Amino acid sequence: MSDTAEIARFEALAEEAICSIYDARGTDIRAALEDARYNLERALDIALMRARDTDVARIRKQLQRVQQTWDMRFKKKPTAP
Repeated sequence: MSDTAEIARFEALAEEAICSIYDARGTDIRAALEDARYNLERALDIALMRARDTDVARIRKQLQRVQQTWDMRFKKKPTAP
């Protein structure tokens, strides 16, 4: 499988995981976000190994979006005194 196809496959799997959060009830949100992060990290690994700078930048933005979603859902917010 070509690098481009492999990157696209991992990105599609990540997008599917993200979409499942919004499309289905009873979805394990933590698992979906972990799946999205895992697949994007694999795509990023390939892009970095092949020095595909455009792909690296795009995937890092996607990872940042997933991380922000993770932080909003699972990071404890400070409580007011």
